[in-house]
Amino acid sequence: MNLNPYLLAALVVLGVAATAQYFFGRRRNRALAASISKGLETLLKPNHTNYVNIGGSIGYNFVYTLSTGPWVSAKGTMTMSPRQSLLYLPISRLLGFTDRFFINLFTKKKIKGEAHIVARATLRRARIDGIEEMSRRDTEAGGKSFVLLWRGTDLSAELESLLAAFPEPRRLRHFCSYPGNKTFYLYVVPKGGDVSADLETVLHAVPKFLDSKKED
Repeated sequence: MNLNPYLLAALVVLGVAATAQYFFGRRRNRALAASISKGLETLLKPNHTNYVNIGGSIGYNFVYTLSTGPWVSAKGTMTMSPRQSLLYLPISRLLGFTDRFFINLFTKKKIKGEAHIVARATLRRARIDGIEEMSRRDTEAGGKSFVLLWRGTDLSAELESLLAAFPEPRRLRHFCSYPGNKTFYLYVVPKGGDVSADLETVLHAVPKFLDSKKED
């Protein structure tokens, strides 16, 4: 069977492009992950770090041991767009998939109460237990709609202040203070391999959510 020379040339070009995209995308994702990690370690100053790769260039799970300020540990995940895939990358962009960053910060202090800032578009996927019983306020920041939620102690003012302090609120998906396991949770879309400004904003706001008189 004779292949059409134009078809053959197209297949060769596609193969070369796919190979180039694979190596470029993998290198780019690793560079972004390294940049995020460097920013995290600069801010949190961990005593010990552990990174576990997820599927090559997809991302990393990480665990930090901390001893500065009120913190005892942190764990999280960073996942990257499939930049290494020439065919899947445009599809993932159309479906809204992007780089993502999640972190849980564990404190030795007592947290005043449960409170959330959630991008309205992702509220259903947030899976917040007992959300129907929580106090709620709808608001906007950076041209995006958010939902503020709290249970027990009224932390609405603290939530409003924190949301207003984010450098780019549109990249925020979810913030939570949860007294049950003394954790603060942050989910944002990184900007050019950087989440430092977002995390620093949360770190500055944390004292407002802590009960300074109590420590277990």
